[in-house]
Amino acid sequence: DQPAATQLADGIGLTIRQSDSLSLISARLPEAQLLPADAFERRTTQMYHAIQRALSFCTAAEPVRCWNFIPAIHQPMGGALDRYMVFNAGRFKALCDWFGGSDRLSGRVPTASGVGHSRDELVIHCLGARERGKAVENPRQIPAFRYSKRYGPLPPCFARATVVNDVLPTPAVLVGGTASICGEKSMHGDQLTRQIRETLTNIASLVAAADASIETSSALGRINHARVYFPHAADERLIAAHVRAAFSRTASIQFVQADLCRADLLVEIEGVAQLR
Repeated sequence: DQPAATQLADGIGLTIRQSDSLSLISARLPEAQLLPADAFERRTTQMYHAIQRALSFCTAAEPVRCWNFIPAIHQPMGGALDRYMVFNAGRFKALCDWFGGSDRLSGRVPTASGVGHSRDELVIHCLGARERGKAVENPRQIPAFRYSKRYGPLPPCFARATVVNDVLPTPAVLVGGTASICGEKSMHGDQLTRQIRETLTNIASLVAAADASIETSSALGRINHARVYFPHAADERLIAAHVRAAFSRTASIQFVQADLCRADLLVEIEGVAQLR
């Protein structure tokens, strides 16, 4: 691995880490929580543009996975908008620029997660690979970049998962942040157990969609790494019991308390599934 290189451009801190087969670009914007809506949207777009430029100089230049950590994710930003909706508008504009327009997002955008955190900075990590990943959508859900305006003037912009062949020793599917959503609608209100089950059903559906040889009934057994986000500390024990029962006994699982992209969601899971 090459040592991390850190740059500062227009107030955005960029850290670039590279190996022979992977790159990781990390962008940070300090005090982003203090920005009004128009500035926060514009700076989000600039951060994604900066990541795109940095990746273009890397050997592993194909974006396959993003993680977004958003300060005060539910903070009202004027009108009916919250900070996540404003973030989505900035990200959508940047990825349309990156991939050549909104009609070219399908099959191209990387998978992603987006959760809140307690600091005031906006943080975006992007994993790059040598080979372009294969974007996967969940047949139970509308692609995020096709959402209606119910969830903001411009939609979230990510694939539900990405199949990669050169990131891990064997082909794998990188599962983005997955929650209790069918179509584009949040399901099961404040019923935690039902939300957990819906989320696991969505993950199984995604893994099966990534590889036609995998049955939905056995798909959760392919998960070997997972991170579970949940907003309420008191829910961790119940969530952990369900998740550990669903995934392989050898899976490594991390539990992180964080606000999710919608206030009515109680659990979100991301992970890595081995395909072969």
